[in-house]
Amino acid sequence: MNNSEYNEVDEYLKEILEEISPKAKSLIITFFGDTVFPYGGTIWLGSLVKFMEEFDISEKLTRTSIFRLTKEGWLSSKKFGRESYYSLSDLAIDRFIKAHYSVYAYDEQDKDKDWLVLFTNAVKPENEFELSKVLKKEGFANPSKHVHIHPHYKMEYMQDILLKNELQNEVLLVKGPIHMPMNKEMIKDMVHTYWDLDHVEERYQDFITKFRRIFSLKTPIEQFTDKQCFILRIMLIHEYRRALLFDPKLGNDLVSVDWLGKAASSLVESIYGKIHNQANTYVQSNLLTVGGNNPKLDKFYFNRFGGIDNSAKK
Repeated sequence: MNNSEYNEVDEYLKEILEEISPKAKSLIITFFGDTVFPYGGTIWLGSLVKFMEEFDISEKLTRTSIFRLTKEGWLSSKKFGRESYYSLSDLAIDRFIKAHYSVYAYDEQDKDKDWLVLFTNAVKPENEFELSKVLKKEGFANPSKHVHIHPHYKMEYMQDILLKNELQNEVLLVKGPIHMPMNKEMIKDMVHTYWDLDHVEERYQDFITKFRRIFSLKTPIEQFTDKQCFILRIMLIHEYRRALLFDPKLGNDLVSVDWLGKAASSLVESIYGKIHNQANTYVQSNLLTVGGNNPKLDKFYFNRFGGIDNSAKK
């Protein structure tokens, strides 16, 4: 972010960038998921380099990060003449589709009221240890030995995890409704016993504090430039995505009415809705793909956050 003169919006964005200090690889993943994916999923390396420069990521670091992401299976590359183009791999697309519901449809999990319970007593100890780490990242609680529970986890996602780890014939899955006690305090105690929600709320509070400051600027968000909207959108989603990593996503029926996850989701939806059209204008002017610039924006993009304004759709 290069500033020739003082601008309070640029200064705010610079402060946020310094505070979150994103890793290049992680920010590139955010950029692909939020921006490149809905535009067809492919970008020219030179175009990616220019986008990343807005976040003080050098060309060398971008190229190194892209090389590593390709080696790790996140991206695939193709050459047309002397130009290199990068796309999301099939594996990455599956992950992005799954992550979409967490980032852009936070309350989606409330539609599934059935609990998923795993019994892992038939799994070898070394395999169970590795599976337990995966399940913890996915938000599962481990109330007793060989038992893992989650109130809203999709069965198909779990089947994919078990297939990937070749444990589909060793884990018993049970999915169905659980009768919840009417005593609210009992539910609260159970949730806080099995899930560390205090740490999750600290992450959300930090996120809210960072981005709520935007409304205290003298410059209203509607007067931000296209470029400022783009930079803000990427940092907003990047930091929100990081906060979500710690959220077990238990659903509104199991968390308190003042759960900060809901406040964070509302804040993201509010800011995103105000800036996404201008951000897309900037993207369409600078995103170069195999078919040239000004790529088409897929209509599924406008389903984000339950449906966002598409008046500037091109």
